[in-house]
Amino acid sequence: MSTSLTPFIKWGSFKSTDQNKPDVLELQVSEVDTFETAYSINVRVQLKDNGEWIDAILPLKSFESKNDILLKEWQKNKSKIKVGKKFLLKTWLDKSKTSDHTIRRFVLVF
Repeated sequence: MSTSLTPFIKWGSFKSTDQNKPDVLELQVSEVDTFETAYSINVRVQLKDNGEWIDAILPLKSFESKNDILLKEWQKNKSKIKVGKKFLLKTWLDKSKTSDHTIRRFVLVF
């Protein structure tokens, strides 16, 4: 799988602001190990898009952001993560607990 040809999942297209009705991505693990680019820590997955599985790169943590929720979720679930394992990623926008700005929240469901 070539990183340069594989699309990154872009969070800007997911707009939910309701924890009870989050955006839900159906994913499958392609590789267990993370890798770094100049901008982020990532992992290779397959994303179900309109009923078809496509190769994608899941950014777990941007180096420009303090938000490490998704990276911590990935690390917390390391024992469940196996190549081929399907899982759901739920995400929504929420208010930060420490300031007035908006933060993206994540939950992994295996």
